[in-house]
Amino acid sequence: MSTSKYTFYHLSNKDPAGLYTKMIQEYLLKWSMKKCLHVDYYAFNQEFTEDDIEQFALDLFRDCNVVTTLQTHFDEFKGNNVNRVQTETIPCSVTSMMFFDRLLDPKNNIVCSGTDNDGNHRIRQCMEVFKNGIYISNKLKMMSFEDESSEYLLYSEDERAEFIFRLLQHFLIGGRWCQDDEIIEPYLTATKHVYKDLLNVEKVTDFGIRVSSKIYKVVAFNSNNKISFPKESINSAPYSFAYLSVNPKTRTVALFFHNVGDKIYT
Repeated sequence: MSTSKYTFYHLSNKDPAGLYTKMIQEYLLKWSMKKCLHVDYYAFNQEFTEDDIEQFALDLFRDCNVVTTLQTHFDEFKGNNVNRVQTETIPCSVTSMMFFDRLLDPKNNIVCSGTDNDGNHRIRQCMEVFKNGIYISNKLKMMSFEDESSEYLLYSEDERAEFIFRLLQHFLIGGRWCQDDEIIEPYLTATKHVYKDLLNVEKVTDFGIRVSSKIYKVVAFNSNNKISFPKESINSAPYSFAYLSVNPKTRTVALFFHNVGDKIYT
């Protein structure tokens, strides 16, 4: 691991345009995520290499500019108590929402046949089951979380590992008092908007693009080896999460996180 020290500067004038649209904020309110889901952007001072991600993440959570920003969202966070970090590289290669087209095909049993007057697809309902802290009462959630269901096979394990699929799963779980939508479009729209907020792409041919950002799931631990960021949930549902989206070329990073709320409207 490199011993070089990264420093960070908060890009206070940069906002996640998609996340902050009125429509997406209304969805997040229904899903009990509105005041808990954030994206903060930072510039950093040195060249980034993927082998150095743990040093990078550790320096980020200890940086005074980052700590000050995070404390406006999560006042319990203490950067000087971060002892170590755990990172996981997340595949991120999808560049089109066509990735989710199979969800809209009624033959795949996720949505009902036809659309409503607004062109929306109604999600098929099912008998409720409880799995890993999550209540599953529709076929979209069944596809996402119930590995013993036929719907689960709609996406391969490699596809399910993709960041865009994980993002959809986070919106399906929501917060502690999440109200499920009956149509699929809000989930796909929120996924599209936030995905675009977090990623950079580059042109590789006359007709193609690829994702240039590097995505990492990250957890910070204190000196007692307890999770200090993101906020731990008191039950088994994976409400809280944090990701880093690093753009090595521009030396910028987006910290995307959800700290589960304690109040019904967060």
